[in-house]
Amino acid sequence: MIHQLRPTLRQVFGFSLLGLLLSLGLLFYLVLNGSERTILHSAETYRDLASHEVAARVTSYLNEAPLAVDHFEQVIRYDLIRPTDPDSVEPELLSLLLANENISEATLTYADDARGHNMANPASTGQVTVLRAPTPGDFICKRTWFYRGRFISQSNMRGIAASSRQNPVNPPAPTTDPTLHPTFTTPVSADFYGQLLWADLHWAQIDESLPEAERRVEVSVQKTIEDGRGNFIGVLRIGLMKSLIDRAVQQHLTAGSEHDPHLIFLCDTDGRLITGLGDKVAVTVSGDDLRIPPADVPPVVARALQEDSLGTVSPESPTAASSFRFRNQDYLYTFQALPHTQDWIVGIVVPRDYYLGQILKIRTEVLGASIGVIAAIILAGWLIVRNVMKSQALILQETAKMNRFEFAPAHKTPWLRDIEEVLASLEKAKTAMRAMSKYVPVNLVRQLYRDGQEPVLGGKTAEISILFTDIKGFTSFSEQVSPDRLAEILGLYLQAVTNAVQSEKGTIDKYIGDSVMALWNVPEETPGHEILACRAALRSRDALRELYDSAAWGDAPRFDTRFGLHRCLASVGHFGAPDRFNYTTIGDGVNLASRLEGLNKYYDTTIVASEAIYEAAKEHFEFRLLDCVAVRGKTQGITIYELIAIRASGTDRPGYLVAYENAFGLYRRGEFAAALETLRDQMTDGPSRTLAHRCRDFLGSPPAAWNGVWVFDAK
Repeated sequence: MIHQLRPTLRQVFGFSLLGLLLSLGLLFYLVLNGSERTILHSAETYRDLASHEVAARVTSYLNEAPLAVDHFEQVIRYDLIRPTDPDSVEPELLSLLLANENISEATLTYADDARGHNMANPASTGQVTVLRAPTPGDFICKRTWFYRGRFISQSNMRGIAASSRQNPVNPPAPTTDPTLHPTFTTPVSADFYGQLLWADLHWAQIDESLPEAERRVEVSVQKTIEDGRGNFIGVLRIGLMKSLIDRAVQQHLTAGSEHDPHLIFLCDTDGRLITGLGDKVAVTVSGDDLRIPPADVPPVVARALQEDSLGTVSPESPTAASSFRFRNQDYLYTFQALPHTQDWIVGIVVPRDYYLGQILKIRTEVLGASIGVIAAIILAGWLIVRNVMKSQALILQETAKMNRFEFAPAHKTPWLRDIEEVLASLEKAKTAMRAMSKYVPVNLVRQLYRDGQEPVLGGKTAEISILFTDIKGFTSFSEQVSPDRLAEILGLYLQAVTNAVQSEKGTIDKYIGDSVMALWNVPEETPGHEILACRAALRSRDALRELYDSAAWGDAPRFDTRFGLHRCLASVGHFGAPDRFNYTTIGDGVNLASRLEGLNKYYDTTIVASEAIYEAAKEHFEFRLLDCVAVRGKTQGITIYELIAIRASGTDRPGYLVAYENAFGLYRRGEFAAALETLRDQMTDGPSRTLAHRCRDFLGSPPAAWNGVWVFDAK
C-alpha cells in the first residue's frame, strides 16, 4: 500500500505540468470569458437602443397621418370648407399632400347620416380622393357621387403649378357605393366611432383596378369626422406609402462606410416579414394582410422569425433578445414591439462574431502565447529528466512486454550502465521463456501467471473439443527419405496445422510423430469451441493444400491427412511425476477422438466428427450422416458424421449427400437391395462405395440380427 502511494518521476513531472496548465487555463478562461460576457451585454444594449431608434423613426413617420387628420378636423370644425362640396374638399385634401410629401393619399367619404349607415338620401353621399401620382409634382383627384340611381366616379390630373383641374384622366364610369368599403363601415361602427384606426398594409384603394404588380402598397389611418356642432360629416382616410416605411427601417448602425452586418426589419407576431429589405421587394397577400413572400426572405431572417421568443413580444413585454445557431454560425437577435400598430415588431439580427471577432482574435493570440510558454517549460523539463526517464522507460517497457507474454528480443542500449545490467538480466529471462513456450502452451503459463498458482499434479473435469490428425502412409514415406529432409518436411507440415489450430483459439496438446492432438476450451474457457474445432479442421485442410502447391514443399508427395473431432467431458490438468509435469487430458473421450480419426480410412473420408460435435455445429457447417458404428473396444454404437465444408446460406445440399443419407436410411432398416439401387450412380464417392459393398455382402449373407450398428474390430 505504501509503495502504491509513492509517486514516480513521471507522475511528479506530469502533475507539476498539469497544475501549470490548469492555472493558465483558469486565468485564460476568467479573463476572456469575462470580456466575452461584457461585450455581449454591451451588444445587447446597443441593439436595444438601435431597435428603439428604428421604432421611433417608424412611429414618427406613422404619426404624420394622425397629424394630417387633426389638421383636417380643425378645418371642418371652423367651417373653412363645405364637406359635401367636392370643389371645396378637393383643394384641402390636396393641400395635405402638398404640405407633407410623406402622405400618399387623402380621402374623405361623406354622408348626411349621423352615424354614416342606413343612408336615407344616397344623393348626399360621395367620396373625394387625392392621390400622389407616380410622376413627381402630379396628383390624381378622384370624385365619386350618386347620379341617376347609381354611383359613378371620375379621375382628373392636377399639377403643382395648376390652379384649376386639367383634362379628365378618364370619363365618368359606374362604381360601387364608397360607404360600403371596410375603411368606412369599420370607423363608423359603434365600437370604433370617433377612434383613430390603423389599417395594416393594403393595396392603395385607387389602384384596385390595376394588376397586382402595378398596385401600390400603403398603410392608412381612418377616423370619423364631425363638424363643430357634433354632426357626422364622414370618414377621413390618410395613407402613407410602404416604401417610406422601408426607408425609415433602413438604418446604418456601424461607423462611417464600414460594412454593416445588422439586418433590420419589421415583422408581425406570426413571424411574417413586413419590411426591412428595401422598397424594391414586392409583397403578396398573406391571410388578410400584405406580407413579403417567404421565398424573398433572407434565410437568416427566416430562421430568426422561427424563434419562440417572437411570440412573447407584446406591449406588456416589449423586448426579447437571445441567440441562435444557423449554418454553423451563431447569431444574436433583438425583437422590439412597435407601439400603435397592428402588433408590428422591430427585429435586428447580427452575426455574433461581429461583436466577438476581436476578442476571439485576442483569445487565439493569448492561446498561442500560452502554448509557447508551456512548450518552453516542457522542453526545459524534458532536458532535465530525459536520460533518467528514457532509462526507466526501457525497464518498464521490457517488464510490461513480459507481463503480456511478449518475449521477442530487444536490442537497446540505455544511457545508464546499471540500467543496462538490469535489461541484460531481463533478456536472459525472456530467452528462457521463449524456449519454454515451445514446449508448454503459452496460454497455460499465462493463466498460471495471472492466477499466481504453482502447477500441481491432478486435473479437473471440463467439457472440451478434441482434434486428432494423422498422415496416411507416413511411415512408408519416412523410410524413403533422409532424416534431415524428413525433419524439414515434417516441420513445414506441422507448422501449417499448428497455425490453423491456433488461429481458431486451439491449444496444441502434443505432437506424436506426424500426428497432432489439439484441445479447445482449456486451459481457458472458449465459447463455441465445437465450431472453432470444425473451422480449424477445415482451415488445416486448406492450408495443407496451399503448402503442397508452394515452392517450399518441392517434390515431396502430397500427404492425405485424416482428422477426428469429438466433444466430451474429460479430466484436464497436470499429469506425470512430481518433478516433471505434462499438461494434457485423459479419459475415454480422448480415445474415442483418436478412433474417429482412424475411421477415415474405411470410408475414404478426411474429417470424421462425433454426434456431439455435429449437434453443436450443424447450423454452421455441412455434415454428412456417415454411419452408426461401434469402434474397437466398445459395444455401444455411436453415430458418426463427415464434416464437408462451411455451410453456405441459401444453397441446397449437394445431391450425392442427400442420396447417400437416403440409402443409409434404407440400409439401417435392412432394405439392402433398395439401398444398393440408390447408390448405383455414386461409386466415385468413398462412403457410397463402402456402404454399397456392405449391402452386397448382406444380400449374399443376411445378418442374423441386424440393429444397424457396424462393429469395427480394428483401429
